[in-house]
Amino acid sequence: MVIRPTTAADVEAMHALVTAVCRERRFLGSTTGFTVEQTRGYVAHVQATGGVSLVALEQERLVGWVDIVPGAYEGLTHGGRLGMGLAHEARGCGRGAALLERALEDGFARLDRIELEVFASNTRAIALYRRVGFREEGCRRRARRLDDLYDDILMFGLLRTEWRQGPVMGDLPGL
Repeated sequence: MVIRPTTAADVEAMHALVTAVCRERRFLGSTTGFTVEQTRGYVAHVQATGGVSLVALEQERLVGWVDIVPGAYEGLTHGGRLGMGLAHEARGCGRGAALLERALEDGFARLDRIELEVFASNTRAIALYRRVGFREEGCRRRARRLDDLYDDILMFGLLRTEWRQGPVMGDLPGL
């Protein structure tokens, strides 16, 4: 797997992958995806603000993405918001961990804090985030109602000073 910065040439493949993950109706806030132009604009915005925008490729096929968008307002620019996704067939094999580690490396070169939100039902992603040291900072209870099912949204944060120190015992399930 190759992990590299997103380029303009990746936009159409990224659009297709984001749309596929959205249509799974489990992992992202949108269930339909975005247009190619919206995707192009988002990538340009992340890059213009000094954020992180990476893609993962296998045999030149885009199988994952990650971005970290810096805070937009004075007093918040030291932090960024992380989002990521993987193609269905690329999950569960360490690709997400590799993509996340690279994004954190690039992000913490500039930022002091990285945060994310994740649906509570996305237990594999939560385990990954905890493994790299993210700490749960809050819960928006029953924040999503989709197909008559409720899901909490968990909020996680990681400080540069905590990164690579591993999980905190109280953040691991059952401890």
